Amino acid sequence: MNHLEKTRKQFTTILAILGGVNLLLLIYLFLPGSSPSARAAQEESLREQKQALTREVTPLIGIDKKLAQTRVDVKKFYEEKVPAQFSQISQQLEKLMKDAGVTSAGIRYNQDRNPSTEKNELPDVQRINIETTVTGEYAKVARFINAMEQDKFVFIIDQIALNSQEGGVVSLQIKAETFLKEGARAAAASSIARGEGI
Repeated sequence: MNHLEKTRKQFTTILAILGGVNLLLLIYLFLPGSSPSARAAQEESLREQKQALTREVTPLIGIDKKLAQTRVDVKKFYEEKVPAQFSQISQQLEKLMKDAGVTSAGIRYNQDRNPSTEKNELPDVQRINIETTVTGEYAKVARFINAMEQDKFVFIIDQIALNSQEGGVVSLQIKAETFLKEGARAAAASSIARGEGI
C-alpha cells in the first residue's frame, strides 16, 4: 500500500467519524427537550414546581411549636370558657338578664342527644341546649342578646323568634347552646331530669 492510498484511507475514516459526530449532533438538536428554548422551558417548569412545593411545605415549618401552642390555647379555652358546674350556666344567664334589664319566664335545658353532633364534639365536653323567652324593651333585649354572644362562657344562639310585641316591649323566644365540662355531665343530667331552671 502506497502512501497515497494510506492517506486516502485515513481521510475516509476521518470523514466517517465526522459524519457520525454530525449525525449525533443533529439527533441531539432535534430530540425533544434538547433545544435551548426547550431547556429554558424545562428549567422554568422546574422552578414553578419548586415554588409550588415550597408553598405547600411552608405552613408545616415549625408545626411542632404550633401544635404545642394550640394545645395550650385549647386548655385555656376549656378552663375559661366552659363552666365546670351546671349552676354556673343559670347564674351567668340570670346575671346577663339582670344587667340588660330583661325578664324571663324560665329557662329550659336539655342535653344534645343527636349522634351526628356527639361524634364531632370535643372530648370531655357536653353540649347543653338552652331555651328561654325574654321580655323587655327592644334595646334591652338586643343588649341581652349581644351580651350572650360576647360572654365569658360560650353561648351560641341558634334561633330567635318574636313571640309578641306591644308598644316598645318585645317578647323573644331564644334557643341557644352552651357547653359543660365532662365531669359535670352526671350533675347536668340529674338537674335536667329534675326539671331545674330559672
